Amino acid sequence: MSEIREDNARDPEQLRRMREAKEKGLCYFCELRPKAFDPGIVHFGKHWFSRKNDFPYEGSVHHYLVISRGHITKLEEIENNSTHELFNVFRYLETALGAPGGSIFLRFGDMAYTGATLDHLHFHFLVG
Repeated sequence: MSEIREDNARDPEQLRRMREAKEKGLCYFCELRPKAFDPGIVHFGKHWFSRKNDFPYEGSVHHYLVISRGHITKLEEIENNSTHELFNVFRYLETALGAPGGSIFLRFGDMAYTGATLDHLHFHFLVG
């Protein structure tokens, strides 16, 4: 189960979903993982899955999350053999979205420092 940092939530629905998962003893991102046929999921691999962010940052044209399938919170927990797949996900998103440019950032570790709402290592893929 993952911890939630409620003061970092941007949307009441986002917080509701995370609380609901926590009440079931689950991490919200881990709960999303089994839904490989969820239309929001654009990549479902051995180590990573990617989905459109239901709560995109204001001003973004595209906002996708790339989430570790295993429940990890720190960089040292990323499996070395998973990074090739990770960069293939980034390349896929760039091509599929026709992104002329964008940003990728990673949330990991202590949520008091990262601004994350959920304690589960994940990347944000942002365009515009």
